[in-house]
Amino acid sequence: MTVVRVHGEVDLATADRLRDRLLQAAEASRCDCLVVDMSGLGFFDASGVRALVSVFQTLTGQGRHVVLAEPSPIAARVLEALGMRRLFEIYPMTEMALTHTSGLRVDGEPIFDNPVP
Repeated sequence: MTVVRVHGEVDLATADRLRDRLLQAAEASRCDCLVVDMSGLGFFDASGVRALVSVFQTLTGQGRHVVLAEPSPIAARVLEALGMRRLFEIYPMTEMALTHTSGLRVDGEPIFDNPVP
């Protein structure tokens, strides 16, 4: 499992970078499950959703899994408005996503943590 913390603003100007960084993190770790921690987002729009859907399609096509965790209030509103719960598992806390997917080491720490600006 790989946890990627996303922070800042995700909009038309940064969405492709988000997509690329998430795919790079998943490839570098060769994880079965990518957890996107969205707690640090100050802005998030439909272009960010498009990037997440692209990551979802790529990784599920490879037999891997993508879950979203702890979306900031703005991200939660956008995900809800666009009906993304039909596509993604969305957890209110990153720890819940880790526990659900059994991505914890014995000491309870995430296996991999890679912040994305």
